[in-house]
Amino acid sequence: MIPKECKRLAEVDFPIAVVSKHSAREKSIRHGHPSTLHLWWARRPLASCRAMLMALLLPDPCDEHCPEDFKVAARNILLSKPNRPAGWTKEVVTPEGLREVLLKFIGDFSNWDNSADKDYLETARTLIKAAHPDETPLVVDPFAGGGSIPLEALRLGCEAFASDLNPVACLILKVMLEDIPRYGPELVEELRGVGKEIKEKTEQELKDFYPDDPDGAKPIAYLWARTVKCESPNCGAEIPLIRSFWLCKKASRKRAIGYKVIRPASGPPYVEFEIFEPKSEKEVTEGLIFGGKATCPVCEMVLLPTRVRAQLSEQSGGADASFSKKSDRIGGALLLAVVTLNPGVQGRNYRLPTVRDYQSVWKAQKRVKAILDEWEKEGGMRPCPIPNEEFHNIRPSPNARGLTAVTRYGINKFGQLYLARQLVALSEFAKQIGLAKKSSTLCALTLSRVADYCSAQSRWDSSQERNVNSFGRQALPMLWDFAEMVPFRHTVGSWDSMMEAL
Repeated sequence: MIPKECKRLAEVDFPIAVVSKHSAREKSIRHGHPSTLHLWWARRPLASCRAMLMALLLPDPCDEHCPEDFKVAARNILLSKPNRPAGWTKEVVTPEGLREVLLKFIGDFSNWDNSADKDYLETARTLIKAAHPDETPLVVDPFAGGGSIPLEALRLGCEAFASDLNPVACLILKVMLEDIPRYGPELVEELRGVGKEIKEKTEQELKDFYPDDPDGAKPIAYLWARTVKCESPNCGAEIPLIRSFWLCKKASRKRAIGYKVIRPASGPPYVEFEIFEPKSEKEVTEGLIFGGKATCPVCEMVLLPTRVRAQLSEQSGGADASFSKKSDRIGGALLLAVVTLNPGVQGRNYRLPTVRDYQSVWKAQKRVKAILDEWEKEGGMRPCPIPNEEFHNIRPSPNARGLTAVTRYGINKFGQLYLARQLVALSEFAKQIGLAKKSSTLCALTLSRVADYCSAQSRWDSSQERNVNSFGRQALPMLWDFAEMVPFRHTVGSWDSMMEAL
């Protein structure tokens, strides 16, 4: 047992430069990192937690109260480590040298590449055991959040107690600190099987809402733009709020959207889109909205931000298209292009939307209404399958944090952050996960990751040809144009990331 009078290693020295370097690098590590289990904004770097825990659990060999037994044991443990530097043999002879070697080991162990290395793990755990021979140290973290500290405590062979007030944090802690260590590799295989089963059943249920093209091409994303009406007296055209007309900026195959103005004999003018291959950036039109100001593509009148906000507020954010009783689109979000994968053709392809694409959206809106009607008939005793919680004007409630921007545009419910088709898809995934029971907690975390990408707050990255997740930062910005991914064609990646993290 370390005497109370003895200083811990962290009280006298710490390899802060080395640990900081490894902590900074850890931000870019995605494959197999525990952070891929679920987004947690206040997650602490594993490198710094691992290093600091070791430095706090080990005594300072130079302290006069440091047990002699620990010094002897530490020397033997360090010298028995495979692939150790040859210079350690001379350094560990003196207390000062032993301290330096311990600090070097802690710095090297903070490297992500060494975090699961058998030799490093065994050496670290044996050192801590030598410092605490009588009982296993207990690491307590009452505000554990993403679980970095208790996770590293378990890695070092300690016992850990973790808690948090946030239910999302508690869910992450349960999976990472209980389920994964308890079941190990068996959990990965079980999740793989359950995930495949859920994906297949959900795809079967949702196939009518995401139909394949007549030529066999499979849509993977739908690119939308919110719309407002031009308020010029002699115009009244629909203004698609397009930030960028680029679809793909890759040098090998550039694609963009162009448009021409159509002036019918009766009714307001409108724009007709086309997809073309630009030879230079000058051929691609600049966006129609900048700084909250919308420019009419017909008369070039500028609609001020106050009027854009007012019109979108009337549409509850305008993420969904509006239809007539005959299922014809009459307003709301405008479908710009559909991204497809064609059999036998490499890369993504782009096509203009068809009536068939809008019909699928109209069916989804009908399904949402049917789900809500059924829930209301049941008396609303169970949680609503469609998110219907309000967050407008409920400050300082935590639910309103980061949502100020979207509330200015009439979005005051969580369900309004999603298209109707996305709500149907997410509710179906949730239903199948509930029926599966096995690994339901892990599958629920995966569904949460899918919901992060499957919303009207997900933009299209023309450089990478993929959609970007909604929570790029802690506040949700208002997106004018957005990408609707086909969820069951993307969940495989989410499950693969989950299994890598396991």
